[in-house]
Amino acid sequence: MAELLGTHSYQLDPKGRVSLPARFRETFADGAWLTIGQDGCLYVFPSAEWQRRSDEVAAFPLSDMAGRAYGRLFFGSSDEAKLDGQGRLTIPQRLRDRVGIRKDVVVLGVRDRMEIWDRTSYERYEAAHAGAYQAGALEPGKGTG
Repeated sequence: MAELLGTHSYQLDPKGRVSLPARFRETFADGAWLTIGQDGCLYVFPSAEWQRRSDEVAAFPLSDMAGRAYGRLFFGSSDEAKLDGQGRLTIPQRLRDRVGIRKDVVVLGVRDRMEIWDRTSYERYEAAHAGAYQAGALEPGKGTG
């Protein structure tokens, strides 16, 4: 599977479809799984990665309260989608509403997944974290969420 990389700006069409970068289309040729991501975006997984992530979430025992909550949000917000013949992905209205996606979006490749952000929300997120990243102060694994 090709790595999903880069930042791309698009506009949703009136039917809630977003064009995908040409180099992403092959990765999602077998379908895409959308779910609510952290930080106010949608996660979009190719089929094989969706299976890996689903297994990871499902591995929490039912006795784990946080695991149950995570699974409910992760799976309860998920939806399967197929690209149309023009390489567009339809984002269900309920998912757009959940993360505040309106018309202008950012499609972000994050190696094994794609993220879809409302453009204004992504610009705020990037501005909040870019300084720490550039200064070397962002330390993965040290966060709280």
